[in-house]
Amino acid sequence: MSSINRGCGARSRLSERFPIQPSRLRWQIAHATLLGLLASGALAAEPVDHSEHAHHASSAELAPMVITGVAQQSPLTVATDPKIPRQPVPASDAGDYLQTIPGFSAVRGGGSNSDPVFRGMFGSRLKLLANGAEMLGACPSRMDSPSSYITPENYDALTVIKGPQTVLWGPGNSAATILFERDPEDFSELGGRIDASFLVGSDGRFDRNIDAAAGGEQGYIRLLANRSDSDDYQDGNGDDVHSRWDKWSTDLVLGWTPDEDTLLELTVGRGDGEARYAGRGMDGSQFERESIALRFERDNIGEVLQKIEARVYYNYADHVMDNYSLRTPSGMGMMANPMASNVDRRTLGGRLAATWQWSDYELVAGVDAQTNEHRKRNSSYDMMTGTLTEHDRFVWNKDADFHNYGLFGELTRNLDDDSRVIGGAR
Repeated sequence: MSSINRGCGARSRLSERFPIQPSRLRWQIAHATLLGLLASGALAAEPVDHSEHAHHASSAELAPMVITGVAQQSPLTVATDPKIPRQPVPASDAGDYLQTIPGFSAVRGGGSNSDPVFRGMFGSRLKLLANGAEMLGACPSRMDSPSSYITPENYDALTVIKGPQTVLWGPGNSAATILFERDPEDFSELGGRIDASFLVGSDGRFDRNIDAAAGGEQGYIRLLANRSDSDDYQDGNGDDVHSRWDKWSTDLVLGWTPDEDTLLELTVGRGDGEARYAGRGMDGSQFERESIALRFERDNIGEVLQKIEARVYYNYADHVMDNYSLRTPSGMGMMANPMASNVDRRTLGGRLAATWQWSDYELVAGVDAQTNEHRKRNSSYDMMTGTLTEHDRFVWNKDADFHNYGLFGELTRNLDDDSRVIGGAR
């Protein structure tokens, strides 16, 4: 259970609960205790006291337990809906949500923006894509990991492909490929829908989320907006833990559907936030995000060539770390005086893929490319005058530039309803 909010929040959506019956739980505890005593020989060694003052064992009644998990679709793939209710509370970022999937854990720095870990591997070994686009963080210490910029409830489907079992989504996925996807809207006639939710929890947790769409046969417009914030929580001793956060995200989606087999979709988005980190010497005072993506899909083209899809995206992350806006400088060591570090990353990428199908074979092949640029700048503190010059007064220094280009193909042979063979190369 997450240590962020120990109390149960009030939420507008209803979730299914599967409580363990107290009577059955008491029987299980008593049965396990009896087996343990017999194995250790404690019952044989303990004399039986038949007096009226003999000590009688009693069982404690435990509260019902609510367990929410994600069912596995196959040995290699997990698919779920990120919008469904989960326990203990809805996730504030992708790393928090992924912990509900077996095999995932997280490196935590505070109350939010955790860094996902799968089977002991994290970082560049996890390929995390949001609607086919990669949002790379800028901090070299991963204070703004890619999962920090993803709000799970803004997406309709989550797929986890375990291990290096696919070549379709780029390099660097030796641990897993994680896909957060939005489904195209489907309006047979002019209409709309609104999906809104809120959460109120302990330690000041307050989430607001809205997903609204309107459109018709020829296209649609969709707005996704959310905000999540929480105060510092208290540990078991009642002391405050440096963990407060406040973050928001907004995306606007415009879709054109000239016929039922064609989709052209434009997505623009922005977001920002701040987070205190208990386990670090600095906090994240800015998580600014800017995103633009264009997506094209054409289905049912012919008998062999089934589908063509193309995506182009631009993501920009502007991240600020400091030790004075959300805390007081320690006054000793490296963090004695106020200081700030500003890093950013611009990522531009694209992908073109086609699907061919004949008999029991399916081939997906295509090309992809990505380039990203990293820059940094720092504040300056004059110890003689005690004056801090903010980071935005300095020019950017480009310290890294990455490019990668790929050609891929993945062939699937369906043997029967339950078996298939897959091979791929990149």
